[in-house]
Amino acid sequence: MLNEKAKLPPLGNDPASYRWKETQKTTNKQSIHSQVSAMNAATAQMVTLTGQGEDTDHNAVGAAVNTISSNLPEMAKGVKMLAALMDDEGANGDKLMGAAKNLCTAFSDLLSATEPQSRERQQMLSAASKVGSASHRVLYTIGEEEVSDVERQETLLGMAKAVANTTAALVLKAKNVASKCPDQPTQNRVRRIKYTIYVFQARGREVNGEGK
Repeated sequence: MLNEKAKLPPLGNDPASYRWKETQKTTNKQSIHSQVSAMNAATAQMVTLTGQGEDTDHNAVGAAVNTISSNLPEMAKGVKMLAALMDDEGANGDKLMGAAKNLCTAFSDLLSATEPQSRERQQMLSAASKVGSASHRVLYTIGEEEVSDVERQETLLGMAKAVANTTAALVLKAKNVASKCPDQPTQNRVRRIKYTIYVFQARGREVNGEGK
C-alpha cells in the first residue's frame, strides 16, 4: 500500500506548475486529515462498543471496521502524492511515508484485536492508543496538527477508555444481579437500570459528536 511514492508529472518553475503543486498539496492534506479523523472516530466507537460484553452491537462494530477499511487505502494514496511533492520541494517525504506506515500497522493491529476469536480488552485498548499516537504523527508531519494537540488527544482517549470500562463493568454487574434475583419484578427493575446505563452512554456519544 505504501511501497513507493507517487510519480509526479514533469514540472517546471512556471506559475502553472507552481499552482498545480500548491493545489495538490492543499487537497491531499485536507483529504488525509479528513480520513484520519474518520478512522479515529471509528476507533473510539469500537473501543466503546466492544466494552459491552454479550450486548455488543456487532453490526455497529462492523460499520466502524468498514469505515477504517475504506478510508485507509484512500489515505495511503494522498500520502504517496504528498510525500512526492515534499521531496520535489526539498523536504523529506520519507518521514511522512514512515509515519503513515506506522499508522497502517497500528490500524492492522486494532482490526486484529477486534476479531471475535482474538478479542482481548487490554489488547484492543493498547492498539487504540497506538492508533492515536500514530495518527498524531501523520498529521503533525503534514503540518495539520500542533505538538500540544497530542496531550489533549491522549487525555480524551484516556477518558474514553475509562468511560467504556466503567460502562462495561456496570452492565456486567447489572446482568449478574438480574440473573440472581428471585422474582420477575426485581429482575425487571434491574434490567431498567441497565437500560438507563445504555441511555447515558448514548448521550455521551452524542456529546462527543459520534451520534451525528
